[in-house]
Amino acid sequence: MNRFYLFISVMLVLGCSQTNATVLEGKVCSTIQSNDPKYTPAACTVFTFSKGEQVFFGGNDDYIHLDSYYWVDPGNVQRYGAIWIGFPDNVQQGINEKGLAYDANGLPRVDVNPHLERTPVLGSYTSYPIQILHQCATVQEVINWVNSHQWHSFMHDQMHFADITGDAVIISVGKEDEIVFTHKPPGDGFLVSTNFNVANPANGFSYPCWRYDRATELLREMVNKQELLTARDVAKVLDAVHVESGSSWTLASLLADLTNGLVYLYYFYQFDRPVVLDIKEELANPRNPGPVSQLFPQDVRQEATQRYEKILEKAQNCQKIGIIWLVLLFISLIIMIGFSIRRRKLNLFWILATICLGPLALIGRIIVEIRQIKNIWIIILLETIGDVMPVMIAYILFLVMLIFLPSAQTSWLLQLFLILIFPVFFACFIFHGLLLSSITKINYGLFVKQRFPHCLVVTNLGMGGMSILAFPLFFQSINTCSVFPFNVWILLTWWAIAVLGTLSASLAILFYEYWSIRAGFRVWSVLVSNMGHFYTPSWRKLWLWILLSYLVLLVGMVIGVILRNV
Repeated sequence: MNRFYLFISVMLVLGCSQTNATVLEGKVCSTIQSNDPKYTPAACTVFTFSKGEQVFFGGNDDYIHLDSYYWVDPGNVQRYGAIWIGFPDNVQQGINEKGLAYDANGLPRVDVNPHLERTPVLGSYTSYPIQILHQCATVQEVINWVNSHQWHSFMHDQMHFADITGDAVIISVGKEDEIVFTHKPPGDGFLVSTNFNVANPANGFSYPCWRYDRATELLREMVNKQELLTARDVAKVLDAVHVESGSSWTLASLLADLTNGLVYLYYFYQFDRPVVLDIKEELANPRNPGPVSQLFPQDVRQEATQRYEKILEKAQNCQKIGIIWLVLLFISLIIMIGFSIRRRKLNLFWILATICLGPLALIGRIIVEIRQIKNIWIIILLETIGDVMPVMIAYILFLVMLIFLPSAQTSWLLQLFLILIFPVFFACFIFHGLLLSSITKINYGLFVKQRFPHCLVVTNLGMGGMSILAFPLFFQSINTCSVFPFNVWILLTWWAIAVLGTLSASLAILFYEYWSIRAGFRVWSVLVSNMGHFYTPSWRKLWLWILLSYLVLLVGMVIGVILRNV
């Protein structure tokens, strides 16, 4: 049994290393610490709208804390003055005295050609937009500035600039690792950016994006209206795309009437209670820097606090689910150990099954205790439990990496690896290989070679089946619970969701197990009963099942994505 303990150790190392990785990579999805430039929001919406003489620039900045920061730089003869929202070392929004406005959308990090032959730029990553607004008055000047200066060696956002003429541009990284410019069409029209790269949608957190589609729809309607538009009309776009989930909420919104030099600020998506600032007045008489909330009346701040507390209360659902699951897991393990004490033999299969599946494993054990293990359906149950365990663990790791790793969100090759290759190799080489080869007394390499076709079939079937239940529930938890900073309760919640997903995974595997057992192939039921011999099917026996398993995987993933978006 030495390999069994090695197997448990590997599992624990994988779990711990994965948890640590997710904490480090949490920066890509939301702002963990708002004044740290490494962290970028992933639910911001920015747009430029022009019609006739009217030019509006709007942006929702979405965070996971209660307040932001406002300050004014009055400028001097060498640089334009500007007003800023965000933090001094992590500017989120800004407008200078010439009517040049700036906002940005968080994206996964990608490399950029820095063009070291150009004019050097002093300062950190977030100093670039500050320097641009200090030195540029129009969008064309911004483009000239970028083309003549060294750039970052990477980007984790796209920058959106607009000027008083209605010109606008989005600066992002193209497919060839070069900076590219996406222009707003001249004349009446608009330009929208959310959290996918408009020049390369594969570089994004959310594509297709409902906020992008909704903002585009509303702005198109406004272009076709005959009457003049007011700030209240345009603010409806910000309202329509604001977010209020446990992983991100709209903290501060800015709407700039660039034509008239006015800025409308909104706090915690209270779009009926703006604070209106005159840009020239702010620069001429700069107020003391401080929290954005201090610009608003007391009743607006109180409403924001109440909304914040409701979001946090809703986000605590994951903690409750995590606690309930931990209790159920502990109780199930105690009862399962009690079964072993009564039988005077510690059955490692059932202990491992309980650790993975909790009360579902306990129910399975009770059914086996009631019925004869020679019953074909009991054998099917045992084989299904054994085969679904590694699928459940692999699915959790797959989704954690998909959510937290920037490269997993931008690279189609890596996504295919996580879906098609990683689960199978984890199931066969780690779970089946380390656990079963020691018990069967077969050489590890030979056992894995013989077992691989079976692992391929049950893993594909299980991943496809799990996606139907687990995939939409995982993303529901992200929208409801506070995912950042990553904590044990969200991990336990995802664990519970994955176990629930094993119900649909088991249904997908069940038909294969029925065929396999009728054909004389069985492993896990032999392990439990200590009776009979291990038999596993060959490639020649499984080629049709392998093709079918890939079809089930594809269909299950598609259904999961559809249910997620419902």
